[in-house]
Amino acid sequence: MGKQIYTLEQTAVHTLRVLGAETISHAKSGHTGMVLSAAPLMYSIYTNMKFDPRDGEWFNRDRFVMSAGHGSGLLYATLWSFGVNMDLKTFRKYGSDLKGHPEVNSRLCIDCTTGPLGQGIATAVGIALAEKKLAHRFNRPEHDIIDHHTFCLVGDGCLMEGVSYEACNLAALWKLNKLIVLYDCNNVTLDGTRAMADGEDTAKRFRSMGWNVVIVPDGGDEYTITKKIKTAMKQTEKPTIIIAHTQIGFGTKYEGSNKAHGSVLSMEEIAKMRNDWGILTPAFEVDEDVLEHFKKLVSQKKSKHRKWKKALSEYAREYPDLYEQLLEFIERPHKDLTCEAPKKSLSGRDAGHVMLNQIDAQTPRLIGGNADVASSTKAYVADGTGAIDIFSHDNLGAKNIAYGVREFAMGTISNGLALHGYLPYCSCFLAFSDYMRPAIRMSAMMNLPVTYIFTHDGVGSPQDGKTHMANEHIAGLRIIPNITVYRPCDVAETAAVFEYAFENEKPSAIILSRGNLPACIPSTKKNVERPQAVIMATGSEVQICVKAQTLLGAIGVFVNVKSIPSMAPHVLGADMVEIQNLGVPILGVELGRGYSFLALFGKFGLKGDVVAFDTFGLSGSDEDVMQGIGFTPEKIADKVLELLQITKI
Repeated sequence: MGKQIYTLEQTAVHTLRVLGAETISHAKSGHTGMVLSAAPLMYSIYTNMKFDPRDGEWFNRDRFVMSAGHGSGLLYATLWSFGVNMDLKTFRKYGSDLKGHPEVNSRLCIDCTTGPLGQGIATAVGIALAEKKLAHRFNRPEHDIIDHHTFCLVGDGCLMEGVSYEACNLAALWKLNKLIVLYDCNNVTLDGTRAMADGEDTAKRFRSMGWNVVIVPDGGDEYTITKKIKTAMKQTEKPTIIIAHTQIGFGTKYEGSNKAHGSVLSMEEIAKMRNDWGILTPAFEVDEDVLEHFKKLVSQKKSKHRKWKKALSEYAREYPDLYEQLLEFIERPHKDLTCEAPKKSLSGRDAGHVMLNQIDAQTPRLIGGNADVASSTKAYVADGTGAIDIFSHDNLGAKNIAYGVREFAMGTISNGLALHGYLPYCSCFLAFSDYMRPAIRMSAMMNLPVTYIFTHDGVGSPQDGKTHMANEHIAGLRIIPNITVYRPCDVAETAAVFEYAFENEKPSAIILSRGNLPACIPSTKKNVERPQAVIMATGSEVQICVKAQTLLGAIGVFVNVKSIPSMAPHVLGADMVEIQNLGVPILGVELGRGYSFLALFGKFGLKGDVVAFDTFGLSGSDEDVMQGIGFTPEKIADKVLELLQITKI
């Protein structure tokens, strides 16, 4: 019996398999199992995708998110085959852009950082949502200037993670018809079979949510998969999931086994696969006919890019005002934002509401929502009547997103919105920020301008008890690299914080109070040239410290109070040098764990002590709880006297 004859398309798929396997083999590290099972899916995705390998920032390109990020070897092999300039032999090497899991990189046409399973598909929902919003805002008759799809490749592990369910539920509710998910369904995970931990009927689950579900029994059939993708791209009402049944580790001795997941094949094993599949070139090389096949596909894609540029020029002539707004999303130019503080006492959350609406009036890019607590956090953009206008498929112009009780999905979807040019914010109680911590980490890792607005800081809502009191959360947020955490002490400082956070387009967390914040900033400035001590505090605790300052002044003990809206070095600036030069004891005060102030003391060589909130809190009225945990002006004043070794009077 002679060798099987493969079509050009089948040979192209096998080429992706061997290139991906060789990339991993050369690195001596990676995940070959998915490379071999999902190559037909990747070939079909990129054959249908609208993108230009020369320009990873083309705004109207289709986006791709490899949610199963361990399949990065396959992604790089595919991008290389489609003409993206990279050296596959640098995979997983120190300093290389070809990371162990994909990291957003416009030069390499990588649209999203992935690796933590489940987050990729949830982020893809955010990208698809952005496309739908942008198309509604900017498209006009005869001018579909925004018209592209979001593709996502998932594995069994991605769909086990709860965040995938949270986000996919919303994708169906919002009718994100241009979201197409391909599921590499091989029923195998790292430790064994999927069945040992998951008995769900995935097709029924997605149908019940309102998705268009397509099943491909033979996931190795790139012809059928390509046809199904083309049909899915015509969907007008539903997102699509194509469930392709594949064999992990296809073509190897590990086929169908969990041992294939993280396997690294030898070059000899891969050479045998090349021979079996009729690929006659040496390692890391491609048959001439396959190379020409990919070049032809790329030429078609470049042509689409040229046509869009011409269409954009025509759009600019016909709709100059809309074009200028669209450029803000495409180019993301620096924009000076201004927030004006009302001259009255407001709670932190109410002050935040005022500032958020002022930001909205200055940029078309603001969008955001809440995890079912908008009426409490006040983080929403009001319409002309002061009401909350909620986004839906039938209300595409609305700026407020109702995420439901889904903090994690809210964070990941916000990341997707930011990847597509928006300035998103999202909000919930500080005590529940832990639900979305992995998404916050990804915002920081990708350097995305997502602003997390957390309210009910410190004792928060003490009548609700310790579950609703945030204590370790502030310090926990501060230790995430590349995110600036803010706790403004009054309305004026809240205005400054909102300006800084949104204007600088960096990952931020703004922590706001539930209770009123009287004006504090004038009192926090140096009021004596040579104070005996300095009280440093954050957020609503500053007002307590200002009262303690008054009590101490009445007995002849003079201290300065310094508000620390952020402990980030680039925000503290020269203030800490000035405090260092005073050479006096420092008392740090914060309704949270004391680690942040202790770290600050250590960094700047300060001597002093900390009044912190190191328990899980109490239940009761605000006054009783604050008294019980030691956050009163009298107790702060006593602590200063103790620091100065002055006998209480």
